[in-house]
Amino acid sequence: MTLTMKFSEVLYNARNAKKLTQSQVAEAVSISVRWYQKVEAGLRLPGTIPALKLMLLLDIDVEELREASGLPKLDDQKHKDFAKI
Repeated sequence: MTLTMKFSEVLYNARNAKKLTQSQVAEAVSISVRWYQKVEAGLRLPGTIPALKLMLLLDIDVEELREASGLPKLDDQKHKDFAKI
């Protein structure tokens, strides 16, 4: 499963958990309903700002998204080294 499909699955589940329609979500983050439908269908991956708005609105945790995407977790030492930059 691609990153786009996994992101869309997380969006779909989060939206349904909050009992929101696609129209409500699109309006809340100032995007078109059609564009949001394409994102949720896994046909598009949102840019940084729309993705952050969607994550905030739907209470999607970055860690949840990382796990769903199958990306490796940074070990503590690498994370500490990265934080020094």
